[in-house]
Amino acid sequence: MAFDLQEQEQIDSIKAFWQQWGKLIAGVLAASAIAYLGFKGYRYYQEQQAQKAAAAYENIDAAVAAKDIAKLKSAVTLLQNDFGSSAYATRGSLILAKAAFDKSDLALAKSQLEWVLANGKDESVGAIARLRLASLLLDQKTYDAAIAELNKEHPAGFDALFLDLKGDVLVAKGDAAAARDAYKSALAKLVGDSPNRQFIQTKLDALGG
Repeated sequence: MAFDLQEQEQIDSIKAFWQQWGKLIAGVLAASAIAYLGFKGYRYYQEQQAQKAAAAYENIDAAVAAKDIAKLKSAVTLLQNDFGSSAYATRGSLILAKAAFDKSDLALAKSQLEWVLANGKDESVGAIARLRLASLLLDQKTYDAAIAELNKEHPAGFDALFLDLKGDVLVAKGDAAAARDAYKSALAKLVGDSPNRQFIQTKLDALGG
């Protein structure tokens, strides 16, 4: 088929363009395809891991129902080892910590709370774990360690709870003046008609605050 001069110039221009940029464009398209496939593959892997973690978590529910702390510990350990970045592992660790505390196994309870603090992704869950750890340290009469935990960074929404528990620790430590300050600060952090307000006020009144 014959082309007129204008058409031939257009064809030559396209050929020249592809000679100069063809390899680069092909490379970009290939890289984009690989990246897309990689993303899809990673999403599929994440979904599979989430399903496996959920299935493993069912063993925790069964162990709790059976009140079998040995099986509970085994199930949580599996989650921590194989699905440590999942919310299931964090939740399981908190459950095991409570079960261990109820059985007076404070060492196990402490180790689980520390695992949550080291590996958990959710700041609110971390704050709950830190409060429980500080409460455990209070029970162990390691007051300075408990206060150190309560002084660590946490979401602002937990300020009143941290200050309230700090007041309890200071009372146990025998520092009534500092405890009063902590309770007053806790009251100042409460919003509106919080159910904790009267409880904290009662403790403050008991100190003559």
